[in-house]
Amino acid sequence: MTRAEQGAGHQRLVFPDICTSSALFFLVLVSELCVVAWELAGQSFRWAELGYRSLAVQWIVLLSAAALCRLRALLPYWSLRTGWLVCFATVQLIGLAVLLVSQRQVDAAAWNWAGVAQQSLAIGIVSAMVLRFFQLQQRVIDQSQAEISSQMDALQARIKPHFLFNSLNTIAELVVTRPVAAEQAVENLSALFRANLKTTSSFSPLAQELELVRGYLQLEQWRLTDRLSVLWQESVHDPDWPVPVLCLQPLVENAVVHGVAAQAAGGQIHIAVLQTPRVTTLSVTNAIGADGSGHVGHGVGLDNVQRRLGVLYGDRARCRIERTQDQYRVTLTLPKP
Repeated sequence: MTRAEQGAGHQRLVFPDICTSSALFFLVLVSELCVVAWELAGQSFRWAELGYRSLAVQWIVLLSAAALCRLRALLPYWSLRTGWLVCFATVQLIGLAVLLVSQRQVDAAAWNWAGVAQQSLAIGIVSAMVLRFFQLQQRVIDQSQAEISSQMDALQARIKPHFLFNSLNTIAELVVTRPVAAEQAVENLSALFRANLKTTSSFSPLAQELELVRGYLQLEQWRLTDRLSVLWQESVHDPDWPVPVLCLQPLVENAVVHGVAAQAAGGQIHIAVLQTPRVTTLSVTNAIGADGSGHVGHGVGLDNVQRRLGVLYGDRARCRIERTQDQYRVTLTLPKP
């Protein structure tokens, strides 16, 4: 058993990566504000003293950040108390070393031990507050990710049975009218489930999603025969582009059910898959019948896709619905996650 496994039942100190430019900027800014506040709270304000303290504090901050970046990889192996003690002691030792060096540079003959102790206490208070802030920030991030994962599990738990239910309905119709095609459809559906629906990830490669859509359309082609016509428009340079699992198939299913099967003469659906270096655009267009059929009843599938886009991308992805006199189009614009 590894040390990490031995400590699995205990809480650990966790904080974000503080070696990023944004985290370092935050640390430098907060530390400088603390220095300014310290000087303003004193009896007299001197620019030379401010410069001296600022230089010393920035050395402490940058050296401490470098040390904590190294220690961050070891935190999963330590208990919460051990992690806190090691990180806090590291910052304190670095602070004490910088203070002693700076004190020696200023006045090597007369050591101001009271000043060093006072400044060490201030460093300890501030470092404890910053470590606690980073720990709470990481806890909020972890909770947010857990909530997103839970929402995605619930949404995918709805959409996958929805896909299976509709596929089985198609096969049930084929059993009565075309038994041989029904057997082939069962084999095709089994292959689709093995390749696509066993994953627990929220994303799948674009090529895999398109393969699932083609398999679904083959099922519907057996049922609707020449009533269903599909026009593909593809411009794909990155087939491994991550897209949400089952994001295109529900839109195609809606187009088939409401834009083709609902019309006696059938119809054509247009599927466009276009990529730029920044986004992938998925578009499904179906005709609207003279009686207005072809644009209603898009309940579970479209709503599920829209909600999953909101969870996964926030406001970076778009789902646009357009309706004209004779066409109904749904377009997804997906950046890289």
